[in-house]
Amino acid sequence: MQKITLITTLSVLALAACSPQAPEPAVSAPVAETPAAPAMADMPMAAEPQAAAGPITSMGKITAIDAAVGTVTLDHQAIPEVKWDAMSMGFTTTDPAMLKDLKVGDMVVFDLVSAAEPSKISRIAKQ
Repeated sequence: MQKITLITTLSVLALAACSPQAPEPAVSAPVAETPAAPAMADMPMAAEPQAAAGPITSMGKITAIDAAVGTVTLDHQAIPEVKWDAMSMGFTTTDPAMLKDLKVGDMVVFDLVSAAEPSKISRIAKQ
């Protein structure tokens, strides 16, 4: 009878060894208590730099005029509101009539429409 008990015990152990094992539960480290983080919607966001709304005033010297189409080329000073160095460039006017009393060589003060439309002049006058 000892032989049968031994064989039965060995059979039970062999079956147990071949049976699939249930996974052991994962043990996690305790989490320290921290204050709740604010929701993204509640966080203050850094404001993006606003473009100058306009008008943007600058000065320059007229180097070319086409009054018929309303364009003028100016050798202008730096315009920091639109991040431009001093340079010579062409502009379109909002009204070609504003160029009628001006000539090449005139020193002028002018207004750009805005930073969104920096190549458009809304006012130009001889200094």
